[in-house]
Order: sequence, then C-alpha cells, then structure tokens
Amino acid sequence: MNKYLNKQNIIYASIILVVLILLAIFMPKGILMDPLTTPAEYLASKPHVTLFNNLTIIVPSSTIIVYLLGIIILYIGYRLIKLDKKLWGISLIFWGLSTILAGSSYQGFGYELKCEGFEYCIFTSWFELSYLFFTAISIALLAIAFSKDFYNKNWLIFYSKVALVIYTILLLIGSIFEIYILISYELFTVFFMPIFLVLFIINIRNYRKEHKSIDKSFIFLWILFLIVNISYYIYYLPGFTSSLYDSTGIWFSANDVLHVGLIVWFIYFNYKLVLPLSKLTNQK
Repeated sequence: MNKYLNKQNIIYASIILVVLILLAIFMPKGILMDPLTTPAEYLASKPHVTLFNNLTIIVPSSTIIVYLLGIIILYIGYRLIKLDKKLWGISLIFWGLSTILAGSSYQGFGYELKCEGFEYCIFTSWFELSYLFFTAISIALLAIAFSKDFYNKNWLIFYSKVALVIYTILLLIGSIFEIYILISYELFTVFFMPIFLVLFIINIRNYRKEHKSIDKSFIFLWILFLIVNISYYIYYLPGFTSSLYDSTGIWFSANDVLHVGLIVWFIYFNYKLVLPLSKLTNQK
C-alpha cells in the first residue's frame, strides 16, 4: 500500500472531508454583510467583468494576484515533498489551497457566492470558511514540522494540535449556530498568529547558540512576514483602497498589498530556505 494511504492518514482525510461537508450543510446564510449591502451596491463598489453573459468576476486584477500566490505556494509545497520534507510540503499544500479558496470568494466569485440571488449580501461563504479551516491546518502542520527540525520540546507540537482541534470545533459551532465571532478572522488570529512569534523567538535563540545560517535566514523570513502584515494595515486603515479607486478608477486593495508582499515572502522562502531545509535531520 502506498505510504501516504496508511490508516492514520485515511482517518485524517476523512475528518477533513466531514468538516468540509458540515461547513457546506450549515453555511451561515443568516449572517449578513455589515453594513447591509444589496447586490447592486456590492457591484457598484468594485470593478468587475461579466463572462459568458451571466458569470460575474469581481476585482479581476486582484483575482489574478491571489491565484498566482496560491500557485506559487503549491509549487513550493510540491518541491518540499519531492525533497523528502513531507510535513513542510503538506503544510504549504494546505496553505496554497486555502489561498485559492480565499481568492475565489473574497475576490473572483465573491458576488456569485455571497450576493447573487440574495436580497442582501451574506457575510461569508463555504469557500471562506474552508479557507479558515485549511489555513488552520497549514499553520498547525508548519509549527509541528518546525518543532521537529528546530526545537526538541513537545509543547509546541501539543499546542498546535490542540489549537487546531479546538478552533475547528468553534468554527463548526459558529457555522451551525450562525455566531459571527466564531467564524471571524479575529478568532482565527487569536489561535494561530502567536505561533509565528514563537517560531521567531526559537530561531533567535538557536542562532545565538549555534550561529547557523538557516536560523538567520528564518529570522529574516519572520521579520519580512511582520513587515508584510504591517504594510497591510498601513494601507487598510486609512482607506486607501476606496480613495484610489474613486479618484483614479484603479483598484489596488489592502489585500493586494498583502498578497504581493506574500509573493515576495514565498519567493524568498523558495530560494533561501527550501534546499537548506531538505538537508536538515529531525531532532526528534
């Protein structure tokens, strides 16, 4: 039997499939966009194109950017798997899939998924809920892979697994009972964003002890990740997206800032860290 089709992996895949099915069955259509937005108002606020006479694609330039990001991440994940860093690679496969899921709803097919056929546009879609779920899986796997290669303590692995399980349960409860905070990005950040800070601290401690170049590269990677995310908020909070669109007709959103920054981040990861990672032997 193929080594990927062992009993444990089949169980994990089955659980993931069940969660995705439940998120589809219990899609929280009662939670609406705030402020209330009609389909016409939603389209008027964004550039869009119509394909095949009935398929509306919103913010096409942003859609291209986010899909490109997803493809880049999937490529790096595939490359890591081929280099026998399977846990790192699978983590990025989930990250790439989650990026494409997000791009399909926040960009691309957002009107079709959240507005078409509704009196008022709904807050989320199955694609966005699945994006949160897949990203949670990705970060948990990333932390586990990182811990095995850089950190000889079990608590980070334990935290990552527990955080993933608890978050998935809360996400399902939020979807089933239509509780906004439980399906929000804010709750997601509470569970998983601190992990990146922990990884950053571990790399700093390792570098101070052993002065390995891979720790130094990772330190720069985490700093760059912070810069990318800060850039998002610097662009988002003053409302540059709408002011630029209103004055010039050019759409370049805070999400575009984030996605372009992440493209640079992953290109750095691909060229500076993939091969060094492949040469590491697990500390466990």
